[in-house]
Amino acid sequence: MIRHQVYFDTLGSLKEGTPSWRSVFAGLSVLRLVDCFEGTGSVSAAANWAQLHSVRSAIEEMSEGDVIRGVLTGVLETLTKRERVDDEVCTALLAYGRALDYEASWGLATDVFQTVAKLAKPERNPRLAVEANVAVGGAARRNGEWETSARAYSQAAYVADTLGDRVGVLTVQVGIANSYLARGNLPQAQTILDDTIIQAREQELLDVQGIALHSRAAIAHIRGDYAEAIKLAYEALHLTSDPGERDLVLADIAAGFSQLAMLDAARDAHLLLSVTAQGKRARWQATINLLELASLEGDERSFELYNAQLRQVPMGPWLRSHYLLILGEGLMRFSRFDAAAETLESALEFASSNQIHKVAFQAESAIRALGSTKSAPSNSRQPSPLPESRQHGDIREIAHNLSQLREAATAAS
Repeated sequence: MIRHQVYFDTLGSLKEGTPSWRSVFAGLSVLRLVDCFEGTGSVSAAANWAQLHSVRSAIEEMSEGDVIRGVLTGVLETLTKRERVDDEVCTALLAYGRALDYEASWGLATDVFQTVAKLAKPERNPRLAVEANVAVGGAARRNGEWETSARAYSQAAYVADTLGDRVGVLTVQVGIANSYLARGNLPQAQTILDDTIIQAREQELLDVQGIALHSRAAIAHIRGDYAEAIKLAYEALHLTSDPGERDLVLADIAAGFSQLAMLDAARDAHLLLSVTAQGKRARWQATINLLELASLEGDERSFELYNAQLRQVPMGPWLRSHYLLILGEGLMRFSRFDAAAETLESALEFASSNQIHKVAFQAESAIRALGSTKSAPSNSRQPSPLPESRQHGDIREIAHNLSQLREAATAAS
């Protein structure tokens, strides 16, 4: 099979010259350069000036707001600086894979992680080998490639167990639990996660405990126990040191508050993210969520303020498609039907041309609803009082703490 076949297949499904096409083409160019370095062992033998210039040009042709552009630049700079494929290059590639994973490009992410897994030598850097295989397992699982996922987790478990790497072993257990979760076997997933949390707590492995608690929060959310999901995620937040993972946990806390119709608390969480998130993409996504909250609450002034912030942001195709959809739905809620129709048509065209199918389907549905009713959607949510209980008292305390964190963060910004 051709190396990076999924990249060629993806390019073939995209319209040449679109933002998504340029992003995938640049990624493929970088990966093929890595392959070339791997095969020859040195930069002088691997690529001449023209080849390096071609790869750099492919990256520069990407949209300025595409976060992946910066990640690929980092890979290229590391590769040319190190003049060989080593652990630093593998780490840079892992960052690229995670960026793809975040944008739901799971097939491409799996390919990148598999590349790292082949390059990382367990005898030289076992932790990197475990991390790469765990990443393959997660991305392949999200892409429905169950056998690939299972093999990667098995390889990660073997390396970690052989070397007595307890962090690696327990991290693999979380990944396996997430596979059960993805297939709907919530009881088995919870059993594994509860055991992992106990072991991580006993061994004082805080980060592992944090990721396991985050997955437990996901189970609670799926079951509709949003208060429990918020409590577990909030506990995870205080145990997680990785900035990107913390951003994901905080976003899930905001989602839980939204489900409980505690929109003030959800807004505090998104505002906190918009100020403190490590990456531009996470901050922009938080602002998009604030745009949606404003429309749900009927706050047209805030809606326009957030839209003004987002309108000129050079975001990548995945975020932009979601922004256009949420903007169009918001305009519908404010009965601005002509503007809503124009925006939703733009969302449909942009999402379709960039193969972001879920958004294209949602935009098409919204257009049909707009054409048939010419009325605002009825899914606006208003805050409703929570029943008095100790559990909900805990949730109010978490909401209060987030409000204080948001005030401190905005004052410092």
